[in-house]
Amino acid sequence: MGRELHVAFRTLGKESDMKAFVRIAGCVAALWGCAVWAQEDYRPSAERAPGNLEPVQVDEPKKSSKRADTGLYAQLGGGAEGYTGQLAPRLDAGFTYGGAIGYRPLGFLGVELGYNGSVNNVDIDGNGRAGSLGEGADVVRNGGQALVIGNFTDAQLQPYAVTGIGIDDYNIRHDAVGREFGFNDDTSGYVPAGLGLRYQFGKLITADARVSYNFLFDQDFAPTSATPNALDGRYMGMLQIGGTY
Repeated sequence: MGRELHVAFRTLGKESDMKAFVRIAGCVAALWGCAVWAQEDYRPSAERAPGNLEPVQVDEPKKSSKRADTGLYAQLGGGAEGYTGQLAPRLDAGFTYGGAIGYRPLGFLGVELGYNGSVNNVDIDGNGRAGSLGEGADVVRNGGQALVIGNFTDAQLQPYAVTGIGIDDYNIRHDAVGREFGFNDDTSGYVPAGLGLRYQFGKLITADARVSYNFLFDQDFAPTSATPNALDGRYMGMLQIGGTY
């Protein structure tokens, strides 16, 4: 009887130990699972491991297809103007001014409509001794022109060539004295040919330096002693500031 009780107590003890071990293992597994869940969940998405992040597609900003040196532009400026050939001794160099509106559809090509004017004094005898027609400017010129511009490069610094056609209106001040010396109001045409250098400051501001020679159709506003030719023309140098839009 005593032996049977001893065996029964030993069997009961082993069952109790087994149950205790199972309980402990279950608690450890539960604690481990909670710890892992807490470690993965409590952190902000920015701090999580890269492997846990979902790929995010970022749209790159669209680049404008418009070039900085194309489009509509406007500019204003001033400079100096004088005459050549038979006209040079009779007209002193003077101040010129103007403005233009143009459009460049391509980096290498542009078209332009412009206004330019000038004020000059007359040298009555052509040798600088007899003076001018009177006080102030003797000849006031107003002109308009249509131009085609071809750029040699499409870089920030752009040399270019220009040609086209224009028309001038000459107004002789002190007209009574002017007619006495052969100067008269007149309207005539011309063909400009020139070279220029444009610099683009960013996407808006433009500086433009241009020199041109104008082949005059006629020179009836001033007296000439011989048949006019291509050398009896007008030169111009102008610096203009503007913008591209």
